[in-house]
Amino acid sequence: MNPNNVFIINGNLTKAPILRETEKGKHYTFLNLAVDNGYGKDAKPDFLSVAVWGKQAENCVKYLVKGQNVSVSGSVATALGKDKQLHLKLNAQDVTFGRKPQISKEKEQTTEKNEPDVEEVVEDPTPIEPPEEFFSDEPSEEPDMDI
Repeated sequence: MNPNNVFIINGNLTKAPILRETEKGKHYTFLNLAVDNGYGKDAKPDFLSVAVWGKQAENCVKYLVKGQNVSVSGSVATALGKDKQLHLKLNAQDVTFGRKPQISKEKEQTTEKNEPDVEEVVEDPTPIEPPEEFFSDEPSEEPDMDI
């Protein structure tokens, strides 16, 4: 990895990773992360997608769950899209698994009783939705990165 081309981010998974395979048989997955940006009332998450390759991708799919905290370091590449705009591609070199989301004791009890989940009431909700393509199961184009 080029020492001048490095990113390090920490965020929570917005969905569980799905293992994919290129035409040449290489395994990969995308980690869709919500990363905090700002403080207090101005805090709004950024939504980033990071490509993970090979055995590391297989481990991510096997052990990571939605909501889990993840730290990722890697390199940045650019690509000119069909829309003639420049897009960033984040490629992971190292993925560190963080804390899994905790289920409250109240939710554990309702789960044990097979009762439906009870939604928590939140004061002043301010939902922030990532773009629809962020959650798509199929990448818009096959990655062209060699590992």
